[in-house]
Amino acid sequence: MIFMDSREFSKNMRIYKMLQEVLKDQIAVRNLEVGDYFLDGKIGTALVERKTVTDLLMAMKPDATGRGRIWSQLDRLAEVDCSEKILLIEGWWGLIRKVTEWKEASVYRLVETIQKSYEIPVVYTPDWRGTGHYLIAKYKSLLERPEPRDFRLRASSVSMTPDEQAIYVIEGLPRVGPALAKALLKTYRSVKNVIDALALKPTELIRSEVAESLGRKPPENVIKSAKDVVLREVRLED
Repeated sequence: MIFMDSREFSKNMRIYKMLQEVLKDQIAVRNLEVGDYFLDGKIGTALVERKTVTDLLMAMKPDATGRGRIWSQLDRLAEVDCSEKILLIEGWWGLIRKVTEWKEASVYRLVETIQKSYEIPVVYTPDWRGTGHYLIAKYKSLLERPEPRDFRLRASSVSMTPDEQAIYVIEGLPRVGPALAKALLKTYRSVKNVIDALALKPTELIRSEVAESLGRKPPENVIKSAKDVVLREVRLED
């Protein structure tokens, strides 16, 4: 199923009708606390936050807290427990230059910061039709279960430096991307210490200790997922 947020539905019925035409009864409208589209497939889930270029610029403006609304929205998005979280930006980027006083470089740097700090992929579509096509294709990809086979899960780390190999090892934990892997190693100084911390320390303590290196607390569900892998008893079949 694709669940479309009720507020998004009221503003973008064209997208809903496009999805309904292709997916029939696999599209429904719900009140989503976070995000605009929740894609629930057989092999995973994806939460999509959709913003037009204008929406993005408005969300960048400082609010009562002194931060742009975009940051609190991304904080909430990062906390959601689902397979993938995606920021979709819809529209013509030339709009920034044509009808606003925003500096283009600042907007591009913001998007780069989002991808690096929150480890959220950004998808660009030209208009509402492009958004609809992307959502349909993404949802169908979550319905395709690949044939099971044995294969190497990750690329070789032979050519890496020792520090790069340490980052590589920590990135192997679920949902731990490059930024969080580096922050964990900066905080605990070695792979062994990171694993020991995940095994022995409470989740909230780890989040607080890593916050200084990361610039923010890592999502609770990410730390819990990493702890689960470290603590899980593994029984592999022959």
